[in-house]
Amino acid sequence: MKVRYLLACLFVVKHVIPQNAQEINGDILARELNKVADSVGWSFLQNEYNKLRYLETKPNGDRLVKEIAKKIGGRMAEVDIALKRLKEAVVEDQLSSANVPQDCCVDGEYQENVRFRTHVSEETFCYIRPSYVSGDDISFPTTKVLEAMKANLNVKHLQFQYIGLKTGLFINYPSTRLRDCDSYDPRFRPYFVSSTATIPRDVVVVLEISASMRGDKLFEAKHAALTVMETLGVKDRFGLVVFNDEASTLGGCYGNQVVPVTSTTKKSFRDFLNSQQAQKGADYDVALRKAFALLKGNSSVEAKDRDQILLFVSDGRDNSGTEGNPLEVIRDENEAINNNVVINTYGIGTGINSNEKQLLRNMAEQTLNNNSYGHVKTLRPPPCERSWEPTTNTIVYLYQCPRPTHNLTKPYKDFFTNESVITGCLPFALNGVFHGVVCADILISKLVAEILYLKHGEFTYAFIIDGEERTLVHPLLPDPRDVIAQEQDINNIYNFETSGDVSEVIDSMKKGSNGQKPLDTDILETRGQKYLDGDSKRTMKAVFYWAPIGAPGSNFSLCIVMERNNTVSDIENLNNPISGDFVYHRWDLNRWPAPFCRHFSRYATQAKTTVKLTPDAFKEASLYTGVKETGVRVKQLKDYISGDITTNPGLKTSAIKSIRLTYPMEKLWMTTSKEEAPYLVWRYVMTEDGVQRQYPGVRLTDDYDHKLRPWYHRTIAQKTINVVSAPYEDSWGSGKIISLTRSILKGGTNTGGKAEAVIGTDFSIYFFNQMLEDIYPICADRTRYSCILIDNSGFLVMHPYYIETTSPIEGQIYITYLEGRISRSLIKKKNIMYKQPCRDTGNKKEQFTYRVKLEGADLGGIIDSEDGYELRPVSGSNVFLILKTRRSNDEDKCCHSEYHISPSSIPCGTERCSCLCYKDLSFNECRNEYNRTIPRGVPPCSSQLPTLRSVSTPEEDKTRNLPTCFPTDCACRKTERECFRTSGCSWCTSDKNGKLVNGFCDLKEICPSQQCVKDVCSRKSCGPPECKNPPCDEDPNVVIYASASGGAVVIVILIIIVVCIIRKKKTGGHDDTYLDATHEVTIFNKPMSDCIDYNTAPNCYTSTFSVTSEESVNTNAS
Repeated sequence: MKVRYLLACLFVVKHVIPQNAQEINGDILARELNKVADSVGWSFLQNEYNKLRYLETKPNGDRLVKEIAKKIGGRMAEVDIALKRLKEAVVEDQLSSANVPQDCCVDGEYQENVRFRTHVSEETFCYIRPSYVSGDDISFPTTKVLEAMKANLNVKHLQFQYIGLKTGLFINYPSTRLRDCDSYDPRFRPYFVSSTATIPRDVVVVLEISASMRGDKLFEAKHAALTVMETLGVKDRFGLVVFNDEASTLGGCYGNQVVPVTSTTKKSFRDFLNSQQAQKGADYDVALRKAFALLKGNSSVEAKDRDQILLFVSDGRDNSGTEGNPLEVIRDENEAINNNVVINTYGIGTGINSNEKQLLRNMAEQTLNNNSYGHVKTLRPPPCERSWEPTTNTIVYLYQCPRPTHNLTKPYKDFFTNESVITGCLPFALNGVFHGVVCADILISKLVAEILYLKHGEFTYAFIIDGEERTLVHPLLPDPRDVIAQEQDINNIYNFETSGDVSEVIDSMKKGSNGQKPLDTDILETRGQKYLDGDSKRTMKAVFYWAPIGAPGSNFSLCIVMERNNTVSDIENLNNPISGDFVYHRWDLNRWPAPFCRHFSRYATQAKTTVKLTPDAFKEASLYTGVKETGVRVKQLKDYISGDITTNPGLKTSAIKSIRLTYPMEKLWMTTSKEEAPYLVWRYVMTEDGVQRQYPGVRLTDDYDHKLRPWYHRTIAQKTINVVSAPYEDSWGSGKIISLTRSILKGGTNTGGKAEAVIGTDFSIYFFNQMLEDIYPICADRTRYSCILIDNSGFLVMHPYYIETTSPIEGQIYITYLEGRISRSLIKKKNIMYKQPCRDTGNKKEQFTYRVKLEGADLGGIIDSEDGYELRPVSGSNVFLILKTRRSNDEDKCCHSEYHISPSSIPCGTERCSCLCYKDLSFNECRNEYNRTIPRGVPPCSSQLPTLRSVSTPEEDKTRNLPTCFPTDCACRKTERECFRTSGCSWCTSDKNGKLVNGFCDLKEICPSQQCVKDVCSRKSCGPPECKNPPCDEDPNVVIYASASGGAVVIVILIIIVVCIIRKKKTGGHDDTYLDATHEVTIFNKPMSDCIDYNTAPNCYTSTFSVTSEESVNTNAS
C-alpha cells in the first residue's frame, strides 16, 4: 500500500505539476486581503455599525435651498456693508494725511497669519506708487480709514482690503510685502475698471506697426494695447487690428468679430501682437475699415446695449500715398451703425507735427459725421458718462459713474492663498469728482461653505449661477479651495448640466425665481484621481430645487439637486462619554499620554489614538476653515465630548457619535491588531462627518481632509469590496507602501448601502511581495515567471519593477508602460480592458482612462497561451492577479512617455493600446463654447480633487533620541520574510553604491528601498535587546540538512513529501491549488504551508528547508 502511494506521488510530480504550472487562483489572495482588512478591524467596526438603529427622515429640499441661499445672501450683504463702511470712512477722511505709511515693497514687522496665509501686520496698511507716477501732492488715509478696515475683519470671509486711486496710488490692508511694485497700477486692473463700468463694452484697438514705429514706440504701443485688454471685464469683448500698408488681424474666427476676453483669447492676442515687426508705411483708411468690420461682425442683437469703442494708436504719419480720407471712412462706417462707435485716438512719440495732431483730434471728434444718423459720441463726454485719459505710455478707458451697489469680478486666483476669490468694489468721489474705488477680496470657499460641505443624502449636490448663465460653483468646476487648479473660462452652466429638460430650471434661475422640478439627470462619481481613475456615471431620478440669493448687487441663484425619495439617516442611540475617547491630534495644544515614540519621521504616542476634526464635523463649516486653532478651543471640544460641559462648541451630533463609535478601535489596534499584524504601518478610520482617528497617535496637517483625497473617493466608489492602492512613497518616511481600505456601511446594509466611514491601513510593498511569493510559490521563480497585480483602472499594484528599483515612485504606473504584450492582448484580443472617455471641459479635451472588467464566460479569468500569461480576478477586491511567463524580450511597451507625466499632456495616437491620453475637442474660442460636433454621450469629467495649502509642523526636535514605535530587533530576523513582517524593518541587498551584499535585516531608515543609504552596510549583531524568539531555521530539530553529494536525493524526497501533503489536503475538500509545486520552482528557503499565517505575531521564525552545498541558493535572483 505504501509503495503504491509513493508511486502515485511520483506520478503527480512527473505529470500533474507541469500541467498546473501556470494555474493561479485569485481566491487565495482574496482570503489574505480579507485577513488584512480584519486585522485592522473592518469586521469588528462593521459589526458595531450593524448593531445601530437609524432614524430616517426625508429632507425638505425647498426649505433647505432657501435656508442656504439666505445664508450666502447674508454673507454678501455683509460684504456690501463692509465696503460702504470703508467708502464712508474714505469720503469723510478725504485722504488728508501727509504721513507716509508702510511701503508695501519693503520688509516690515510682519507676523504669520493663518487667515491671510502670509506674514502681515493688522495694525497698519501699506502703499504702492508706480515708478512712473509722480509723488507730488499725494496724500494718504488717516487712522479713521484704518479703523474702518480693522472693523471689517469681523467679516470672516473677507481677505485683503484695498483702495485704488485714479492717481495710480494703491493702499493695501493689512500691510504685507508685495511684489511688482514698480509696475502695479490699480487703474489697469479689472476690478478698478469694471467697478465703474455701467454696461458691457466692445473694444477694438487699432495699432500702427509701420517702419516709423520701430524701437521704443512700438514696444510701448504693444504694452498699451495689452494693458487695455487686461482691464476688460468678464462681460466685455475685444478685437485687435495692426496696420502698415495693409491691415491684419488674427486668423480664423478672430478676423471678423470681437471676442470674449478669456485666458485663451488673451494668449492668442498676446502671441499675435508679440510677433509683429515694424515695417512699411501706414494706411489709416484700410485700418479703420478693418476695425469697423470687427465691430459689425457680431449680430445687432449681441451689440445692443453695449458700448462700442475704437482706440487708435499711431505716431501720426499717414504716409500711404493714397487719395483716401480717414474722416470720410469714419463717417461712412459709423453712420451705417447709427454712430454708435466712440473713437479715441492716441498719438505716440514726440515727433508728431501740428497737422498730424489735428487729424487725430478730428478723427476722435468725428467732424464729418452727421448727427441725423445718431448722436455722435465724441471724445469729450458730458459729466458722469465716460472719458479717456492718456497716462505715461498707456491708454486707459474709464467710466466714471459711481455705482449704487458693489460690483463683483469673476473668480480668480488669490496670490497669497492660491484659492479662488472674487473682488467686490465700490467707486467713490471726493468733492463730486470720481477719485477711485474701495475693494475687498472674498474667499469663495467661505462664502459658499454650505455647498462644499453639503450632506443631505449620498448624491446631493448644489450649484450657483448668475443671470447670464455663468457658473460660480459646481461639482464639475475646480473646487475653490484648490491651490493648483487653473482659472476656468468655460463656465456656462449648460456645459455641466446636460439633462434635456434642465433649461426650464436655468431660465427660471436667471429670472431670480424659485421653484422645484423632478428630472432625470446623470451623476458623476469620481473613482479617485481625475486623469488616472476617471469617473463612474449613473442616471438618477432627481428633484431640482432653486431659489435666488438675495443681496445688494447679486444676480446669483442657488440650485440643490437631490435624489427623489432621498432620506437622511441619523443614529438613534448615542453611547455615553468614555474617559479618554478624544485625544486631539495637536500635541502642542493638548497633553498626550506617554509613552512617546518615533514612528518613522513622526512624533507619536503608543498609548492612544489621536483624533482630528475637519470642517465637516461642525454645524457651520465656514467658521472652521482657514482659522487658527487654539488651546482654549481644543479644551472646549474635549470637555464637551467628555461631558464635562454642556455648551456645544459647534459640533454636529453625528460627529460626536462617530467619535464614540470609533473609539473601541483604539483597544483593538493597540492589542490584537498590533500583535497579529506587526507589518501594518498605519491604522486609521475616517468618517463621512469629519472624524479622523489614527494609530499610532500622530499630528496631521491642519488642512488635511480625507474627503478630498483620491484614496477615500476610490473606496467610496467601490464600497462593498477591499480596495488596494497602487504603491506610493509614504510622506512620513515608511518608504514604498500600499494601502488597503474598505468602506463601513450603514448598519445592516451590505450591498451598496450608504457609506458611513472608511477604515484603512498601509503596509510595505516588500511585505506584500513576500506574501505573494509565499501563497503562490511559483511567483518566487523570478527567472521564469512574473506575478503582477493590476487594479480595475489598469494601474500596476504589484510588479517586479517596484521591487527591483531603488528609485522613489513618482506616481501610479499604468500597465501599458511596462507590459505591452499583456496590454495589447487585454485590449485587442480579449476586449476586457477598454477606454472610458469624458469631456475635460476647462481644457477642451476628450480625456481617456481605462477600465478592466471580466464578463460572461471570462468571469473566472482568462488564459492567453500565445502571449504567455493568465489573469484571475481577486474576488471581493478591485485587483486582478496576472501570472506571466518571462521571455527573452520583455521590454515591450505600449506607452513611451514617462509614467509620471500627466495624461492631460499626452495626445492620443492611432494605436488602441496607448498611454492614458487625450484628444482635442472642437472648440470655438471666439464664442467660448464647444462646437456642435463634439461626440454625443460623452459626459463631462469630474473636477480634480482639490489640493489644499497644507503645511506640516517640523517635528525633528521632538523625535530626536526617541525610541521607535515598532520593535527594533531587526538584526535578529534572519529571513527576508520575517524581516518584512515588522513595519519598521527592511531587507538590505545592496550598499550605497548599488553593489550587492549578503542580505540582512535592518531598520527601514537604514535601507528604505533595500539599498543602504549609509556608508556602513553590513549585518548587525543580534545582541541585546535579546531576540526572544530564535528563528525556526536555527533550531536543529526542525532544519533538514543535506550534503553536497547527497543533496539531490534529499531534494527529490522533499518534493515528494510536499506534493503528497498537498494532494492529501485536496482530497479533504480544501482548495489549495496555489500550493501545486513543480520541478521548475525552487522550494528551498521557502516556508512550509503550516508556517504561513499573516495574522499571527512573529513569535516563531518559520521553519524552512535549507541546503548546504558549494553553491548558495538565492531565492532573490531575478
